[in-house]
Amino acid sequence: MEKGSWAGSIGHRWQYSDRHFVGDEDQVYRTQEGSQVINDLHLIDMGVAYQISKRFAVNLSIPYSKATRSQSLTDPRFLRDAAGNPVTYVNNEGTTNNVFLNPSGVQRPNGSTNGAVIARYQTEANGLGDMKLLATGWIFDADTSKKGNISFGLGVLFPTGEKDVIDIPKRTVVTRGGAGVDDTFTIQDGPAVYVDNSIQPGAGAWGIIFDLYMFRQVLTNVTLFASGTYIATPEADAGVRSGATTSTTIWSVGDSYLVRAGGGWNFWPEAGLTLTLAGRFEGSPATDIIGESTGRRRPGHAISIEPGIVWAKNGWVASFSAPVAVYRNRTTSFGSTSPGDAAFADFITLLTVGKSF
Repeated sequence: MEKGSWAGSIGHRWQYSDRHFVGDEDQVYRTQEGSQVINDLHLIDMGVAYQISKRFAVNLSIPYSKATRSQSLTDPRFLRDAAGNPVTYVNNEGTTNNVFLNPSGVQRPNGSTNGAVIARYQTEANGLGDMKLLATGWIFDADTSKKGNISFGLGVLFPTGEKDVIDIPKRTVVTRGGAGVDDTFTIQDGPAVYVDNSIQPGAGAWGIIFDLYMFRQVLTNVTLFASGTYIATPEADAGVRSGATTSTTIWSVGDSYLVRAGGGWNFWPEAGLTLTLAGRFEGSPATDIIGESTGRRRPGHAISIEPGIVWAKNGWVASFSAPVAVYRNRTTSFGSTSPGDAAFADFITLLTVGKSF
């Protein structure tokens, strides 16, 4: 881009996370019994860029998210003996469990069986996300390094997104029976809770953005590239409660990162069409590189193969890619001895359209 020029863009990211992992183990039984959590995220990202000079530019990103989180309700009724006591069994770990009156029919890895899924409900959060302002600069002269260059960037993450959206979930309320009387239950609304932080529009904290991009043309119409972005959040937390509005558990504010490396083949130069293929590594670490790590968090990462296509012509640029996950790991958080669980997507879709002026 020339000095003094502007560019505008709009992007869309769709992520449907419905595969549960503990560490890197896929909890297949959650899907089989229908109890998996499902996060459905649509993120619209509007961008504006200004070219200060041929070497330096500033970029503003304004995100808007629309997200839902679907969760299951299971039948809470126990099977009772003639005296009205719950019938029990011992699972593979030596723990005594109650037998459910309406079991799921799916045995979990420890040999236990949960109540059958009887309903699903969802919580929702929509709104402006955390805006980003990033300044970038090429190390080498843009005019003499058109076949290869390296760009560094430094920016700020602003806490503009709503961090504590509240919604009303559903729950089962059970009345325990006795001799000759089965348990009964009802499905009720509430009480209100803070929606899970995985669908909150914002994190509620300032961040420092570190950015790196490099490319090298290795053959005619073939270019290799690599990029990395790390967002450091020095604050330990933003005071956002987990779950109930009276909860004493506070969500941690965690760092995040994205690394990509791959190549592009300009297979139809006259039409401005390029095929791309990249490896993608993204996630959130267990501890932050700056500041304290306190509160509750879900660290983890995913490795994906990202095929895509780019069209660039007459100042217009459009790209589409669909990273497909090949490895997912819900890693152990700070202060814990074993990993928790988290929902990951099998793939995501990324679409961007932009125009320079």
